[in-house]
Amino acid sequence: MSGHICGILAVCNAKRSHEQAALLKNMQFSFGMFCKNLKSYMEIQEQGDRDALTGLYNRNRYERDLPTIYAQHHASLACVYIDVNGLHEKNNTEGHDTGDRMLCAVASGIQEHFRTEYLYRTGGDEFILFLPDADEADIEAQSEDLISVLAESDYHISVGFQCETDISSISLLIKRAEQKMYAEKKKYYEKHDRRSSRS
Repeated sequence: MSGHICGILAVCNAKRSHEQAALLKNMQFSFGMFCKNLKSYMEIQEQGDRDALTGLYNRNRYERDLPTIYAQHHASLACVYIDVNGLHEKNNTEGHDTGDRMLCAVASGIQEHFRTEYLYRTGGDEFILFLPDADEADIEAQSEDLISVLAESDYHISVGFQCETDISSISLLIKRAEQKMYAEKKKYYEKHDRRSSRS
């Protein structure tokens, strides 16, 4: 959809008169203002759903979408949970601008590797996406490729994903993906001599 609002104002069986012509002009103006206000409202709502830094959907939109995602895709759905490693360290040592560039690079990489409308930045360094009817092998390959591409810029992420069918709880699906992500994060920080897997 282009986002354009279109409408047709028509009158049938009306007598030609100055009063009716004036009425139609007033109605035309009112209808035009209604369409303009509706478009402004939709634009404001869209801005409120977007993360200002990355342009991805934000946590508010994420929480609002969850019931719809479950209702439409509970038969087969995958959740991918991604956390950026070292964001706080970069912010503290190189400044928040550097950290912001890293987050934008991660967001762009996620969009390039995972084609889905359900993509959210839910926290400072956390991203969650949902893939309906996804193949587990494909998700693993896409995740590994994303990790490799980002590592070329010295950006590192931890990825956990969970694929399920006949889902009884989307919250459990997300939790299992999150747990796998933290397991990968722990491995990363053990390798890089960090004391906390939640840095």
